[in-house]
Amino acid sequence: MTRITIYYEDYKVQGVNVTYDLNGERIYDYFSSMYKFNCWVNYEMAGSATVEITDTNYADLSQRGLI
Repeated sequence: MTRITIYYEDYKVQGVNVTYDLNGERIYDYFSSMYKFNCWVNYEMAGSATVEITDTNYADLSQRGLI
């Protein structure tokens, strides 16, 4: 599998929102906990990088079209 970058927002109570590009298509996903998200990354998307979306980097990531 091609190495991809997965962008995520961790809402402690609401879960984890995920955005990534796969085969030229933007994918949005949701996990009910950080534990389930980490399991998915480790087993289904092994080798992929993760970037947490924060207030600090949101504007930059959005402007660059990554999220």
